[in-house]
Amino acid sequence: MPDVTGKRLDVAISDVERAGINDEVEVLGGGMFGVVDESNWTVCSQEPKNGVEVSIAPRLTVERSCEMDGTPTAEPSDEPAQAPSQESTQEPEASQPEPEAYSYKGPQYEIVSVDSNQTPAGLHQYWVYTSGFDYSTDSYKDQIKMIIADIAHTERTDKFLAEVVTDKEIAEAESPSTTQSFIEEHGDEYFLTAIPEKEKTGWVASYTGGFDRNTGEPSDSTEAFEVIWFIATDAEIEKWKPQVAG
Repeated sequence: MPDVTGKRLDVAISDVERAGINDEVEVLGGGMFGVVDESNWTVCSQEPKNGVEVSIAPRLTVERSCEMDGTPTAEPSDEPAQAPSQESTQEPEASQPEPEAYSYKGPQYEIVSVDSNQTPAGLHQYWVYTSGFDYSTDSYKDQIKMIIADIAHTERTDKFLAEVVTDKEIAEAESPSTTQSFIEEHGDEYFLTAIPEKEKTGWVASYTGGFDRNTGEPSDSTEAFEVIWFIATDAEIEKWKPQVAG
């Protein structure tokens, strides 16, 4: 019997066969699922011992790793041996800076109401109240876009509606989920006369994302993402969509 203790099981079986032993090798061990890949197991003991004449089928006991003379054998691996590494003369590559964590830096705002399943696209509609802006330049548009982008970041989608107003009563009166309670509190006359006047200066912008107003259908087209600017302009439409973090 050849000495196969400490060898990988596949190598040990090959050595036994080359020694002219035709009896099938009996393998003991192999864990719960038995030996699936012979190269992943190590022979820890053998019967008969090395040099003993074989009279019965050889028996090999295997483990993932085993101690030989008090020194544990390395667990077999399919990975090729790596050559000793040499010190690199190159300078290590500079680590890439981590992306800056998201931080909202726009104007303060309040979501007064949220209506679900609006338009055939089934979008959420956010009624957003914020303070007034300086409309003498277009910088107010950037501030409103920051609000819309913050909603997109929070909801992780650019497909929604957002109405931005600077008078909270506009949101309470126009939101489908609060219109009735607003009328009950303030009366029909106030709703029909006062609110339209407030909207002339207080309904600043309207964002639509994921719905094509021309076709009346849900859409991923760039034409389906826009902001309508109401103040200091004649209902100007700007094609725009906020970025959504991945």
